[in-house]
Amino acid sequence: MRTDIYQILETISQTTYKMVLATIVNVEGSAYKKSGSMMLIDEIGIQTGLLSGGCLEEDVLARSNELMNKQTSAMVTYDLSAEDDLSWGQGVGCNGKISVLIEPVSLIMKTHMEKVKNYIENGQPVTYVKKMTAEGVVTDYLFFTATSEYFGEWNREVPNINELPENKLINSKDELFFKQVISARPRLFIYGAGIDARPLANLAHLGGYQVIVADWRQGFCHKDNFPFSQTEVVTPSEFLGKFTFSSLDSIVLMTHHFQKDAELIRLLLKTRIRYLGLLGSKDRARRLFNGINPPEWVHFPVGLDIGAEGPQEIAISIMAQLIQIKARRRDLSVLV
Repeated sequence: MRTDIYQILETISQTTYKMVLATIVNVEGSAYKKSGSMMLIDEIGIQTGLLSGGCLEEDVLARSNELMNKQTSAMVTYDLSAEDDLSWGQGVGCNGKISVLIEPVSLIMKTHMEKVKNYIENGQPVTYVKKMTAEGVVTDYLFFTATSEYFGEWNREVPNINELPENKLINSKDELFFKQVISARPRLFIYGAGIDARPLANLAHLGGYQVIVADWRQGFCHKDNFPFSQTEVVTPSEFLGKFTFSSLDSIVLMTHHFQKDAELIRLLLKTRIRYLGLLGSKDRARRLFNGINPPEWVHFPVGLDIGAEGPQEIAISIMAQLIQIKARRRDLSVLV
């Protein structure tokens, strides 16, 4: 999951400034970020996302205004492997060649990106295909959904996207093609809106999650406490009735209330989610399950065992565990 894309789509949907989108379309050797990584730059110089450890951004920024004004795209190749004093990669650990496509975000493209945002936030991945000249002028682009719907600006026969490899620049008949998959945005539900839930909600948002905080107490569960999260004042049974959960979803229970946790666990065991984390000791968790053998996706005590103390460190340990589980699933999918 390249988490920058979720922040980029949010920014595109909210800003009224002119923007350019920079995408790494080819990497030879080692690089800070992989092919498919993106960065958004608006006309006043504010950027969202990263392409490198700082060795490319300044030059991409310098090129962005010209391309914005001309409303044309270009591809720039940076050689980060040179050892001279003027090397792009000097001192930042880069050691390869990186090709970056820089393209303005037109009004119609902005509309299409907003549509992409709606799909991925509703659990559907979207495949993005671009066609360009050898110089990197984008002539066509198309978005495909998991339900075979497509939209975009494509002037010829719709391509067979299954024939194109992901995150690799392909040269075919003097035209370049690039395909990437924008994964459905994972959701993190936090039930329990106490003070200790705030750092977790903020960290998860920065990590690319769509965060939903729920609680039965209106005085705790509101936007002032969770500015980057969706907030829902609901009882445990209402919580389970309001949402449809999937294998992409993670839930952390932070109520500090034994009866509420027991009710939530009883209801959540009927679903199939990716992750359920419980605060408290192993003994407390066993009492909560009351003789039921917990599924493998239940984790207690929640978070990696890093000796965390206090809300901030516990939030870090939980995010570390979520990242670890995501990486394991990705590795297994590659092996399959």
